[in-house]
Amino acid sequence: MRTAVMLTTVTALLLWWDVRLKAMQAACRPAARRHLDRTVSGMAHSLLVLARHYGGLSVDLDRRLVSDVPSPTLICANHQSVADIVVLMDALRAHRLRFVAKQELSRGFPAVSEVLRIQRHALINRRGDYRRGAEELRRLGRETRQGVSPVVFPEGTRSRTGEVHEFRAGGIRTILGGANVPITAVAVDGGYRFASFADITGGLSSIQYRARLVGIFHHDGTKQGILDAVEQAESAVRTQIERWRANR
Repeated sequence: MRTAVMLTTVTALLLWWDVRLKAMQAACRPAARRHLDRTVSGMAHSLLVLARHYGGLSVDLDRRLVSDVPSPTLICANHQSVADIVVLMDALRAHRLRFVAKQELSRGFPAVSEVLRIQRHALINRRGDYRRGAEELRRLGRETRQGVSPVVFPEGTRSRTGEVHEFRAGGIRTILGGANVPITAVAVDGGYRFASFADITGGLSSIQYRARLVGIFHHDGTKQGILDAVEQAESAVRTQIERWRANR
């Protein structure tokens, strides 16, 4: 019953936000963007509160995600579910996050699609149009000069088992080609256990979601320097996931 209440409330919220954002964008897109910059982390927090209160989800956030992450920075995290986006938005409220996401998310997902388009997150077509995708990444790099912090999931896709896949440095290199910012590595775990609708309907009370700052890695802006920093970030994330699983 509690799970049904959670799903109904979340759906209603997303639809309400979707209607509001569409209306605001039609009236004045810059104003809609400013509104989201102020409120999107609060929207993410509301979704987490519902998941905790009605779904019973346990969320363990490292306090250093609030206090120690520089701004701007490039956030580099492993990826298990859409919950990763919500949790990072909630935890990093002082940062203007812009995610690198697949283009398919730009349509058909209530509120989520509007947020991605209005805030100009980098929407990448993974099946082609490489030049446009590269320009989107370079744009994120330029926007770090205005305080934007790009978020990249360098595995390229969600891990359905929670195992960390190889980090691909290409997108990060493209962004950092125009951005002199450090790489902040974040490990997340637990999201793979409620990555589908069927998982959520089964209840969240036995699931613990965790997010931890595992390192801040500086580089000299060269290709090799960035590759080394990404390799260090991957190693730190992988080590943290292995520790969590060993203690489970």
